[in-house]
Amino acid sequence: MTGGNTKKADLAFFRNLVQRQIRQDYLENITGFAWLVLQPLILLAVYAFVFTTIFKSRIPDSEVGFVAYLAVAFWPWTAFSESILKATHSITGNAALIGKVAFATEQLPLAMVCATFLMNMIGYVAVLLVLQLIGTDIHWLYLPLAIPVLVLLCLLACSIALFTSAIQVFVKDTGQILPPLMTLWFFMTPILYSPAQLPAGLANVMAWNPMNWFVFQLRELLLFGRINAGLTEVLTLLGVVALAALFLAFFRRFSGHFEDFF
Repeated sequence: MTGGNTKKADLAFFRNLVQRQIRQDYLENITGFAWLVLQPLILLAVYAFVFTTIFKSRIPDSEVGFVAYLAVAFWPWTAFSESILKATHSITGNAALIGKVAFATEQLPLAMVCATFLMNMIGYVAVLLVLQLIGTDIHWLYLPLAIPVLVLLCLLACSIALFTSAIQVFVKDTGQILPPLMTLWFFMTPILYSPAQLPAGLANVMAWNPMNWFVFQLRELLLFGRINAGLTEVLTLLGVVALAALFLAFFRRFSGHFEDFF
């Protein structure tokens, strides 16, 4: 088989993996698809009630309401977190397939992340429409500019998923350790609050959180209609690409030993 045919076969196999995951998780039962939309909406409603009704939270120096400020960042985080947690088990969960079929095993976590992101982005558009209907001015003309930001976020999730899915093969507790770590990461990301509300020292430390950039960009584009393009954006792009290359190399380095630990 020539190199071109091999690439076509790999692409077709990857596409089938993504389609299979979408069917299994969302399309083969009504509750799976409905829960895709309902779960984040329920969580969003809970957070909105707690922080706006009980704690009377407000976003300082912002013309948008707390719910919109939360929602625009919350849904991409959900896609990011859920895709990593699911993909972590993609190698151990497909041990039989790896033993029977010759293919690039990194396709398993990557397909899981892509399938999860694709379906969650459908929910994201629905949330933006709901925000528009309840009075938030969504800047739809900037949505095409938000798509590259979301693609880069997906690439970051793919990078981490390559690492965690490989580690899960050798350290079986990885899947139990990750959820609380992702919860900690969620609260360290300015989704429920503005960075301006943090003490200066803490804000400087938390500025190193890579998720800050994605949250900031999506809010700037969709809520405020502002474009930010500069050195920070270039460095973020290069950093995510470098991390993806590093973790792909890590995954491939240890993938030859996976079957020894199944």
